[in-house]
Amino acid sequence: MKNTASPSRTWRSSLRAMAAVLALLLVASSAFANSELLRMARDASQWPMANGNYQGWNYSALDQINTYNVQNLQVKWTLQLGVTDSLEAPPIVVGNTMYVLTPKPNTVYALDLAREGYILWSFRPDMPGLDSAKACCGAQTRGISYADGKLIFNTLDGQLFVLNADNGEVVWSKQVTDLSITETTTTAPLIVGNNVIIGNEGGERGVRGWVAAYGLRTGDELWKYYNTGPNDEMGITERFQPFYPDDKVEQPGIDTWYGDSWRLGGGTVWGYFTYDPGSNLFYYGTANCAPWNPDYRRDPATAPGLEQYTSKYCASQIARDATTGEMVWAYSLTPQDQWDFDEPGQAFVADLTIDGQVRQTLIKPARNGLFFVFDRLTGEILLEPWEYTTVTWADGFDMETGRPIFNEDALTFTDIPTATPICPFIAGNNWYNDTYSPKTGLVYFQAENRCATFTAQQGEYTPGESYVLMGFTDIHTGPGGWAGELQAWDPVTGQKAWGLKSTISVDAMPVFSTAGDLIFGGTDSGEFRAVNARNGQVLWTFRTGSNFRGSPISFTGPDGKQYIAVVTSQAPSDAQIGVDAPADSAGRYRRAGTTLYVFGLP
Repeated sequence: MKNTASPSRTWRSSLRAMAAVLALLLVASSAFANSELLRMARDASQWPMANGNYQGWNYSALDQINTYNVQNLQVKWTLQLGVTDSLEAPPIVVGNTMYVLTPKPNTVYALDLAREGYILWSFRPDMPGLDSAKACCGAQTRGISYADGKLIFNTLDGQLFVLNADNGEVVWSKQVTDLSITETTTTAPLIVGNNVIIGNEGGERGVRGWVAAYGLRTGDELWKYYNTGPNDEMGITERFQPFYPDDKVEQPGIDTWYGDSWRLGGGTVWGYFTYDPGSNLFYYGTANCAPWNPDYRRDPATAPGLEQYTSKYCASQIARDATTGEMVWAYSLTPQDQWDFDEPGQAFVADLTIDGQVRQTLIKPARNGLFFVFDRLTGEILLEPWEYTTVTWADGFDMETGRPIFNEDALTFTDIPTATPICPFIAGNNWYNDTYSPKTGLVYFQAENRCATFTAQQGEYTPGESYVLMGFTDIHTGPGGWAGELQAWDPVTGQKAWGLKSTISVDAMPVFSTAGDLIFGGTDSGEFRAVNARNGQVLWTFRTGSNFRGSPISFTGPDGKQYIAVVTSQAPSDAQIGVDAPADSAGRYRRAGTTLYVFGLP
C-alpha cells in the first residue's frame, strides 16, 4: 500500500520515535543507579552520601533556615567524638539516624536524632596494618556511604567494610590495598547498583593509581583498572573516545611516559566521585604525577618534551562506565604535572544553558587555578577556562588543541630553582568539598592565593617511602594581598558573582549551600559562619574553638525542623603560638579535638 503521509508528518513521527527511544535509553541507563539512593537524594530531609547526591552538588533543598532567620541559629546539641585528629568525612543521615566516621582509629557511630544524638551503637574495626598506613597529610577518611540497609567505608589501612546499618554488624570486609608500598584508601565509596567503587591513595610514595568495583552483597572484586599503563590494565577499549588529539594515541598510559616510569606514576584516586545516572558514567580526578620531578618521567635528551611526555593520566579528569569500569574519555588538566596539581575535588554534574543550548556539563574548579566546564559525555571543553586565582605556570589556553600554554619560566628541572614563583602553590582549590546551588546557578569554593619557588631534586625510589623529589622555598601570599577567598562563580558566563577575602590565612575549608540562599563553612580561626549566597554578606557566626575539615550538612529532624550539622576538628600538630604572635593569628583560636555540633532555630 502506498504511504500517503506527508513529509512533515513523517518527520514529526520520526522525531517522536527518536524521542521515545532516547527516553527508554535514559530510563534504562538510570536503572544502573542504586534506586534507593536516587529516591533518598530527592528527599531533602535526609543526607545519604558525601556531597548529598550523585551529582556532587553538596546542596540541600531545605529552606526553613534562610537569610531572614539565620541570625537566630543556636546550638541544639553536641557530641565529643573522642579523637584528637582532623576529621574530613561529613556525616550522613538516613531516616532518623546520623552516621559519623572518625579518622584513625576509624570508628563508626550511629546516633539517634530523636534523642539528641544518643549513641545507638558504635563500631571500631581491628586495624592490624595501622602502623604501616602512611597517608600524605594526616589520618584522612573522606566519607561513609549508605545503600540497601548497609554502611560502606574504607579504613586508612586499606580495608573495605560493609556493615548492617541497623546494628553495626559486619556483613563483609576485605583488604584491598598493598600495605608493603603504603597504599591506602581514603575515598568516600560510590555505590552504583551493586557496585561499590573506590580508589587508592599514595601518590607521594610512587603508588600507581587505580579505581575498582566490589559487589555490594558479596565483596567480590568485579573490576579494577589503573590510570596509567597498558590499555587493558586501564580499561581502554573501543569505547574510549577522547575529544582531543593529544589523547588519541595508541597506548596513552605508556606512550606519554619515558621508559617504564608509568609503573611508579602516581595518579591515585583519593577524593570524591560524582555520577550521571542518565549516561551511567562516573567521574573522578586523579592525583599528582610521581615523582613531582618530571625529569624522571621524560626523556632528558628532549626535555621538557611537553607535547610527548604528558604523563597520562595523572592530574587528569576521567570518565568511566560505572557498570563495566571502561574508560570513556579522559583529559589531562595539567599535562606533565610537576607542581602537585592533584585533582581530588568533586566535579559537578549539571545541565547548563550555554549559548541558548542546554548542555550536559561537568563543572570543575581545578586545583591548578583554572575553572573548566566540560561536555560530560565527550570531554569537550565548552568555555575557555578562566583563572580564579593567580596562575603563573600557564600563560593562557589553546581551545583548538585543548592544551594550556605553558610558561617556560615555571618549568622545573633537577637542581635548578624555577625562574618564576609558581602560583598557585600546591593548590588553588584543594580536596575540600565545593558546592553548586541550582537555585542561584552559582558554584562556590574556597580559593587559595599562594606562591613558591620550586627546585626539583634527585633521589631513588624505595617502596613505601617518600617519592616526591621536589623542594620549595619562598612560600608567600600571591598578588592582591589575599591569602584565601570564598568565591562564587557563574559557570555559564565565567563571571565572578562575589568574593569574601581573608588576609590572615587561606581558610582552606569545605563549603555547603542550601535553598535558604545560605553558604555554610568555617574559617581557620575556628569560626563557623553563614553567608548570603547571593552577595557574600556574612549573616551569622559562631566560634567553635577548633578547625573545619569536614563539610557541613543539613537534614530534617524527627520534629520536622531543619538542622545544620558540622564536625569541628584539629589535629595535635597545630603550630605552636609564640608570645609575639599577632592577636588575630588563627592558631590562637584553635584547640586539638573533635566535636559534632548540631544547630537549629529556637
